[in-house]
Amino acid sequence: MRFSRTPLLVKALILITMVLPLALPLNFVLIQPGEGSPLFPKVLQVKQSPLPTYKVNGQLYLLSIYVTNPDAKVLGYQVLQCWAVAECVVMPRSVMYQEDTDTKAEIKKGKEEMKKSQSAALTAAQNLFASRYPTIKLNEVSDSSLQVSLKNTGGPSGGLIFALGITDLFTPEDLAQGRKIAASGTISATGKIGPIGGIAEKIIAAKKAGATLLFASQENCDELPTHVSGITVVAVSRLSDAVTYLQKPVEVQGAKAHSSSSRPVIGCTNLGA
Repeated sequence: MRFSRTPLLVKALILITMVLPLALPLNFVLIQPGEGSPLFPKVLQVKQSPLPTYKVNGQLYLLSIYVTNPDAKVLGYQVLQCWAVAECVVMPRSVMYQEDTDTKAEIKKGKEEMKKSQSAALTAAQNLFASRYPTIKLNEVSDSSLQVSLKNTGGPSGGLIFALGITDLFTPEDLAQGRKIAASGTISATGKIGPIGGIAEKIIAAKKAGATLLFASQENCDELPTHVSGITVVAVSRLSDAVTYLQKPVEVQGAKAHSSSSRPVIGCTNLGA
C-alpha cells in the first residue's frame, strides 16, 4: 500500500508559514511603562547655590517609558507577546524614529534634549519667581548650580517636573505638602507646557511609583483617558497653573487624591474643575 506524501508536505508548509514569521524581525518598536525616579535627594541636587534651599515635604517623580532601540530586532513572537499585555504598545518604527538614525544617535539626542529641558526649566522657574516670589532672586542661580544625576534616561519630557522641583526647593512655601507628585511635559523658557509621547504609559508609571497626583500637558488631552482611577490627573498649559494647583490646601484635594474610584481628568475641559 502506498501513501501520498502530499498531506505531510502541506502540513509542513502550513507549519512553516505560521511559525517562521514569529522568528523574523519586524519593523516595529515596543513601548512599555517605565518607572518613576524620585528627584530628591539624589536626582536633582543644588551645588554651591547663592540662595538657601528648603527641604521638600514630599516627593516629586520624573517619569519614563521603555522603548526598544532603533537597532533592536523586534521579532514576531515579541510583537504577539506585547499585544497580549495590556501595558505594552506596538508602534511602527517610523513613528518613533527617523529612517537614518541608530541607537547611538538617539542616545546622544536624548541627552541633549534633557540638558536643554533642564536649562529651560530653570529659566521658566526664574520667570515664575519674578512675579510670584519677587524677594527670592532666583536669577542668581545658574545652570551650573544644579546637578541632575540620572542614567539611561533622555528626552525633553522632564521639563515640567524639573521646574516644579526647582520651585519647591527654592521657596519656603510647602508646595508638595507631603504628597507624591509626578509630572510629564516639555517646558519652554516662558513656562509653556508642551505635549509628550507615551502619556498613557506615563500614567501607569506614576501609579506604580505611588504618586497620587500627576500633571500633564493640556496638549495631550486628546490622548488622555476621560477618567482615571487611583491617581488625580491634572492637565495644565503653563508652569504657573501647576503651582497654583499645588498651593491649594491638601484637605480640599484629599478625598479625590486617595480614592480608587474612577474620576475625570482635570483641565481638559475645565481647568477649574
